[in-house]
Amino acid sequence: MELPNRGFFLLGLLLFFGVLVDPVAAIRFPERIPESGRQQPTQPLRVAFFALGSFWRSEAAFGCLPGVVQTSVGYAGGTKTNPKYPNLGDHAECVKVEYDPKVIQFKQLLDVFWANHDPRQVFGQGPDVGNQYRSIIFTNGTLEARLAAASKEREQTKSRSSIVTTQIQQIGTFYPAEFEHQIQVLPYFAPANLRARRKVHCCVIGI
Repeated sequence: MELPNRGFFLLGLLLFFGVLVDPVAAIRFPERIPESGRQQPTQPLRVAFFALGSFWRSEAAFGCLPGVVQTSVGYAGGTKTNPKYPNLGDHAECVKVEYDPKVIQFKQLLDVFWANHDPRQVFGQGPDVGNQYRSIIFTNGTLEARLAAASKEREQTKSRSSIVTTQIQQIGTFYPAEFEHQIQVLPYFAPANLRARRKVHCCVIGI
């Protein structure tokens, strides 16, 4: 019986023990979903923008929905030109959602928006406190504005003891966040960050 090459044998041992020590660190996520693995949209995509706290969590909430083709994070809602983290001025962290309207509609995205944060918390979400974490529905046109207003009214009826602080405003300029904040570079983050943000990858690695 021929013994395996010593180099391959040692490499196998290192990989095996690396997975035992930190299974998340051993995962290598692809930089993007392969074109062959994407379902081609049946009509031109639409784009929606939402701010609901940290844009990492926001991206996780929308990124794995059926019909959502791509997400990215950035800054919007303010007046400062070319904001850069952490000096965002009056902008909010937000997520850009590109979706196929034949599969998922803006009204359904609104439902996801309300379900994934506390719209009654003033200028923050959980431990993330500050103007950049405020709750905003960005709209594009009067139809989306009406849908957003109606959904906010429904949300308010759930409890009259506190005010829904969510703002509704027309989308202005969306400034994409720096490269290190985008999903494509998550493989290079520390294992602890990968665990905290693993849900973002569910459409990429199929979990």
